[in-house]
Amino acid sequence: MGDETPSRMTRLGRRVGRTARRAATSPFADRGDRPLIVHCGHHKAGTVWFRRTLLDISQAYGLRFRAGMAKPVAPDADVVVYANTREYDRADLGGRTFRGSHLIRDPRDLVVSGYEYHLITDEDWAKVPRDAYAGLSYQDHLRSLDEHAGLMAEIDWFLPSTGAEMLEWDYTQPEFLELRYEEVLTDEHAAFDRLFRWYGFDDRAVALGHDVVERRSRRNGGARASHPIRAADAGEWRSRLTPAHVEHFKAASGDLLIRLGYEAGDRW
Repeated sequence: MGDETPSRMTRLGRRVGRTARRAATSPFADRGDRPLIVHCGHHKAGTVWFRRTLLDISQAYGLRFRAGMAKPVAPDADVVVYANTREYDRADLGGRTFRGSHLIRDPRDLVVSGYEYHLITDEDWAKVPRDAYAGLSYQDHLRSLDEHAGLMAEIDWFLPSTGAEMLEWDYTQPEFLELRYEEVLTDEHAAFDRLFRWYGFDDRAVALGHDVVERRSRRNGGARASHPIRAADAGEWRSRLTPAHVEHFKAASGDLLIRLGYEAGDRW
């Protein structure tokens, strides 16, 4: 012990203290089982909403929260959230036992939500000049168009990006609970109750989770002031997309809606 400096001993003590607090305040019903929690989302499909909810719960229990862009996932991570499924790679988890969740949303509503968001976002990628838009950024391109043409452009942007991601996802993975944005929106507490119990939370952690859900509810403005959530109901596309938009979406998307279970055929 003679070579241990006071500062090193202090850091060691803090680490031990944090470890003890995490063990004492575990949210899991099985105290001997601490699976990694993994959530995978898609752009404009409640990702910020879920991230903030899981971050609040992580902070309450001293869980280590990480964004999925950091690869590989840190060995000490407890909760990892991926903003889109193309960031997720099972190999990055290092073989750890995990419980996951995956959320999708009606692609037509994603088009409308994406269009509104991309007009105002401060995200860097939306401001990069692009040859495809004669040197304009995607945001400036949208702003140069009226709403009808802008929604057409958003369809063309969405399908090879988020639309393709949702088709690429493997929906048969036993570790993942599959959720639909529309079902969560209909009854937030019932959906999150199912989610928290899927993660393995005990009753106390589920109750705390419901408090967080209420605070982060879409009805109360959702994620954060700097990332406002539009008060849009499921099916908003019906009042925003014209017959011309619908026909363009059908022609460009193929059987996307059928494969995702949002339509049984092409008569919509």
